[in-house]
Amino acid sequence: MTQVSLSSAEFVQQLKKDIQAFPKIRIKHPFLKAVCNGTATMDQIRAWAIQDYQFRAAVPRIVMLRYLACTDPEIAQKLWGVVEEETRGMDTGSAGHNELAIRFAESIGLTRAQLENAELRPSTAAHLYYVELIIHTLPWFVVMAIQIGAEGTFGPAAAALGHGFIKQYNMKPDDARFFTVHAEADEEHGSLAEEIAERYITSPHLQEQTRRHTFRRMELLYDIWSIDGF
Repeated sequence: MTQVSLSSAEFVQQLKKDIQAFPKIRIKHPFLKAVCNGTATMDQIRAWAIQDYQFRAAVPRIVMLRYLACTDPEIAQKLWGVVEEETRGMDTGSAGHNELAIRFAESIGLTRAQLENAELRPSTAAHLYYVELIIHTLPWFVVMAIQIGAEGTFGPAAAALGHGFIKQYNMKPDDARFFTVHAEADEEHGSLAEEIAERYITSPHLQEQTRRHTFRRMELLYDIWSIDGF
C-alpha cells in the first residue's frame, strides 16, 4: 500500500484528530468518569493512585534522559524547562510534580512507604519499561513527538480528575494541585511535542513510526488506570 505523503504540519493535525478518536484515551476511561460522578470508592482511588504514582516517580529521570538525547540546541533549552517544571515546578510556581503526587496520595490516606514499596501491576511495569526503552531505540524527536498522545492528552483528563476530587470527594484544592498543575503544564508540553514533530517528522517512514508508537503509548497509559472494577 502506497503511503500518502503529508507535510509534517498536516501529519500533526491528522494525528491529533486520530488521537481524539482513539478508544484508549484517558479522558474516556471509566475510572475517570467514576471519579467525576462520585461513584469510585476510596479503595479504588487509592489502588489507582498507587499504580499511577509509579510513573510519576520515574518522570524526573525520564525527562532528563530525553533532554540528554536531544541534539537540537534550541529544543534542548525548552526540554530543560520541562526538567525544571517536573522537578521544581518552576513554570507553574508550584512544587515538583512528584511532591504534588505524594501530597495527593497522603490526602487520601496513603503513605510514602505504600507508594514506594507497591507491587506493580503488569500494565504499570510494561509502561515503565516502554518509556525508557524507546529513548534508547528511537530517534529523540520521535520519542518527543509521541508526547502528543501522552502529555498532550493528559491535561483535560487531569482537569476532570481534579474537579471530580474537589467536587465529589470534598478534597482541598491544595491537595488536588497535582491535577490542576498538569492541566496547565501538560498543555504546554504537548505544544512543544507538536513543534518538534513539525520540525522533524517529515518523511512517511518517520510519520508511520510516530503513529505506531503514539498509539502503543496511549494503550499502555490507559491500561494503567484499568484497576479492578474498571
